[in-house]
Amino acid sequence: MTHDDSKKYEAILLELQATLSKEIKDVIRGGNDMGEIGNRDEEADETEESGIAHAEQIALKGRLHAVLDALERIKAGTYGACLKCGNAISTDVLAAAPESVYCVACK
Repeated sequence: MTHDDSKKYEAILLELQATLSKEIKDVIRGGNDMGEIGNRDEEADETEESGIAHAEQIALKGRLHAVLDALERIKAGTYGACLKCGNAISTDVLAAAPESVYCVACK
């Protein structure tokens, strides 16, 4: 991977980091609510909504962690190399998920 490629992916990952951080904050604040849906007095509905928000928060934090790891790999000079076999991860894979750690063959 060239220096220019690394800089390009670093910018993409930093933008993704900012987006994920904002989404996590929105979920924590309840920003993912879509307004009042029927009667919210029912305890079961509140419990279900809380569980969904918690699951979403966990998923977002997991992806954020992967993004932060990818940024560390850029600093270390190992970004874009498969963690299993060491071969290059295709640009198609990195374009779809810049935090990817495996090539297509190792996935």
